[in-house]
Formats: sequence, C-alpha cells, structure tokens
Amino acid sequence: MTFGADQSRPKGTGLVATLRSDGPIVALVLVAGALRGFRLGYPRANLIGDELWYVQAARVIAGVPVLMHHLPGTAQSGIDPNSEHPSLAKVAMAAMIHSMGDREVAWRFPSVILGTLSIWLLYLVVLKVGGTRREAWFAAFILSFDTLFFIHGRIATLDIYLVTFALLGTWLYLSSYFELAAVAFAVAALCKVNGVLGLMAMSLYEALVQRRGWRTPNWRAIGRRALAFGFFVAFFVLGLGALDGYWSEYQGPWDHLAHMASFHSGIKHVGPSSGTESTAFQWWLNEGTFDYLTWTETNHGVTRRILFRAMMNGYVIFSAPLALLYAAERCWKHDSRLATFALASVVANYGPIFLAWAVASRTSYIYYMVPVLPGIACALALSAFAVPRYLRWGFAATILYAFIFSFPFKNL
Repeated sequence: MTFGADQSRPKGTGLVATLRSDGPIVALVLVAGALRGFRLGYPRANLIGDELWYVQAARVIAGVPVLMHHLPGTAQSGIDPNSEHPSLAKVAMAAMIHSMGDREVAWRFPSVILGTLSIWLLYLVVLKVGGTRREAWFAAFILSFDTLFFIHGRIATLDIYLVTFALLGTWLYLSSYFELAAVAFAVAALCKVNGVLGLMAMSLYEALVQRRGWRTPNWRAIGRRALAFGFFVAFFVLGLGALDGYWSEYQGPWDHLAHMASFHSGIKHVGPSSGTESTAFQWWLNEGTFDYLTWTETNHGVTRRILFRAMMNGYVIFSAPLALLYAAERCWKHDSRLATFALASVVANYGPIFLAWAVASRTSYIYYMVPVLPGIACALALSAFAVPRYLRWGFAATILYAFIFSFPFKNL
C-alpha cells in the first residue's frame, strides 16, 4: 500500500525496519488508548456531560429500568427516546449494556476503542494526502493530547462515533474505495447527522485540488464520485429506516428526518450564556468552557477532586489560526495536499455550525469543535515542520504540559 510522497520504509529489514517505520505510531496509539481506558468506570454512579442523555437512552433501548432524567416520561422500553439524533450509536451502547451489564465500563468502552482508532486513522489520512511519516505522527500526537478530544474519546457521547467513522470514510475515499467510503460516511451520519460534513470535506478537498483543471474535467472520476454520493444517500436512508423499524417511534426515515430538522432548527439562544452555551467565535479563544463533571471525595482527611471540563488544549487552539493561515498559503501557492485537506476539513466541519449560529441564532456548545480538531491537528503538524526542530519539540512539550494539567484524574 502506498501512503504518500515520503513514505519509503527506513533502511533495514524485518523487525528493525518495522520498528523504525511503525514503532512510533504504535507506541503513541498504545499510550493514548491506555490513558483513555484509565479508571474508565470511576467515579461510580456518575454520568459525565451528555451521557445524561445518551446513556439514559441506551438503557431504555436495552430495556434496563431507569429514572427518566431529561427524557420523556412516555418513553417505552426498547424505543429510543432521544429521537433528535439517529439511533446507531445509542444502539451500540445498549448492546454493550446488554452484554456487559449496566455499568460505566460497558457504555464507555466503545468510545475508548473508537477514540483510539481515530488517532491511527488520522495518521493514515495524513499519509494518504502526501504528508511524511513525521508529519502524520505529529498530527496524531496533537489529536491524542487535546483535552476535549481526549474526554470525548472516553465518555459515552455521539461525537467520537461520528469523528471516527468520518475519518474512516476519509481514508477509504482517499484510497479510491468510493463506495465503501460512502458507507462509512453514512454510518457516521447514522450516529449523528453531522457525519455528512465529512463527505462535504472530501468534496471541498476535491474542488481545491482540481481547481486548476476545471477546464478539462475528468468525467469518469466525476461520475464515480457522484455515484458514491448517491450510494451515501441510499445507505443513510435505508439505514435510518432500518433503525427506525426496530428502535424508533417513527414509521419511516422521512418522518424522522423531518422531526430532526424541525427539532434542531428550533434550538435557538439569544442573550448571555446560561452556563453551557457559547458562540462560535469564543471557541478560538478556548472560551465557553464548562464542567461535565466535578466530583470530590475525602478519605482519612485527604480530599481528592475529579474534574471533567469541556475545554480544548489551549496551546492547540491558540496556535490554530496561524497554522490555518499557513496552510492556506501552502494550499494556494504550493498545492500542498496536506494543507488542502486541513483547510477543507476545518471549513466543512466548522463552517455550517458557524453559519447556524451567526444566521439562525442556533444554540452552540464548545464540544461542537470535536469534529474540527483533526483538521486543526493537520494544519499544526504542517506548520510544525516549517520551524526549527527546537521550536517544534518545545510546542509538543507545551501540549503535553497542558494535557497533564487538565487530566481529570491527576489528583488521585
């Protein structure tokens, strides 16, 4: 399999060559996975952030007795009461509850697997768009130790399902497996409808890459991609219909789509924040943060505190605007495909959310940046190799410092 321009394996044979080429990313993924799985079931009997919605919905789907916190009192066993989103991710959580019992490890375990896999997938995506192994590793490193991405990679919410399948779709698309990519993007959208933005990112990427060749279009390639888009629509509609047939009150996908459109267009916020809402501008300053869970315990006179806070790694987000400007220059003047992908990913995943807030006063939250972070990581990785090595590794050290500072269990 060919991954990009600078992807020849290091000199050597057998185990030595494998360790030199794949050892760094394997080590990073193992560390990232271990951190996400650390104390996964702790603290007991506490839901973190929007687990309050999705774990409760998964319990109802699984037929587990549940107190209807923030759910309709008319919720029926086996039917998803959280109908503003498709059911797939919640059905996955319900399956884990059914097989492992109604406990924290059960409903969070898929997020750990997917959150860890997303790091490997971003590495592969960077290689596919011509990045070097060092750039791919650095992008994966940044994503691994962003605070917001880390937290969503270990709690039972929809965002990490969306991002992981969107990255899988991206890798498949860049590998020219367009039909399989369409299926992956549809699975992402069946977890959370924003999954369609991953396909939009690929469309924007193609437009930017081909912008100089519009006068002589490749009709065969255009036709195959159009077929893949049609395949996405068909699989999404059929998948939503199948989910609705088993776990929804809706008789078909069109009624459910109409309900989701009505529900989300009706969520508006005007005036100062009530504590969790924030504006799309604030996120670039790492503002609009709020606590998912604050928990304290005292044993033998020693008080320990656990804090899960919805916030990004400050060094990542504060550096992002300059990195994106550099990526724009590299895209336009040098036709860098890595820069092009970084821009396309950020614009496609952030742009619609920004417009919904700016035009329609749509209520927004800082965790809407979770799908934007892979593109930011790519732009930062590209920029990091345009500066001297000591600045690059100094930047990496500050990212680790901020991650350790905000690690939820550092006081235990």
